Amino acid sequence: MTAPGHDDMVAAKILYVKMKMDYTKKPDIKSLSDLRGFLGDAKGTEPWAALPGLRHKYFTYNNETETCGGVYVFYSQKELDAYMNTDLFKGAPSWPHVAELTYEVKDVIPGTEKSIEKTKWAKSPPAREDLTAGKMLIVDLTMNYKTGVEGLPTKKEDLYNFMDAGGYTTKFADLEGLRGKYFAYDDKIDHCYGFYTFINEESLKKYMESDLFKTQGEAPHIENLVYEVQDILEGTERTMDLGSWGKAGSGGKEKAAEASKERGTCQCTLM
Repeated sequence: MTAPGHDDMVAAKILYVKMKMDYTKKPDIKSLSDLRGFLGDAKGTEPWAALPGLRHKYFTYNNETETCGGVYVFYSQKELDAYMNTDLFKGAPSWPHVAELTYEVKDVIPGTEKSIEKTKWAKSPPAREDLTAGKMLIVDLTMNYKTGVEGLPTKKEDLYNFMDAGGYTTKFADLEGLRGKYFAYDDKIDHCYGFYTFINEESLKKYMESDLFKTQGEAPHIENLVYEVQDILEGTERTMDLGSWGKAGSGGKEKAAEASKERGTCQCTLM
């Protein structure tokens, strides 16, 4: 299996879909238990298992808000765009058990290649019990580029340069129980994200009790930090580790070269 590289991260995109559930409209999905059964034993996740350009799709669930999530990683914008033009994506808002659907597209920040796919699943390919034992942690940081503090980022390009240098992202490479952390960005609202996958709840709790997690919102250029923890649902095992990295090609390299011209220097600390 080809390890992810810098150009892969330049080209990759995250699609984050959130579906607020309504268990009163579809007779065969009247509860979370029914949803789990549909996605798992009834093979409801199979349509995504052969989706072109998809590396992962995590089917997740926030029990507090009764929201089902889809955290997709696509190899490129072109492949993401192709998926978003399919009936499979366009038809989701009309599903009876979906009260409301929202979605967001994020860049994957270069440097992420040093913090993903580092911890192996118990089985290869991963089994259902491997995925459902795991947890997804999503951290959302509102950036402040007007601190006036020397060395802190003043724009997105400074932040990307800092991440791409790899000193910070490598801190997560050997984090106990972390399958991977995707560093992501939405330049429409200047928010930075961490999409973490832990192989079990114990590892997640240990991380959230650490200084590495507790201090991440203290830097002056972090205006606000929010996070949520989500379960990983049955059927996700069908949509894991699809395809192969190493195929970003010249498009990724050209984007990387163009971005590097725009970046300044930054001695910031983050997350």
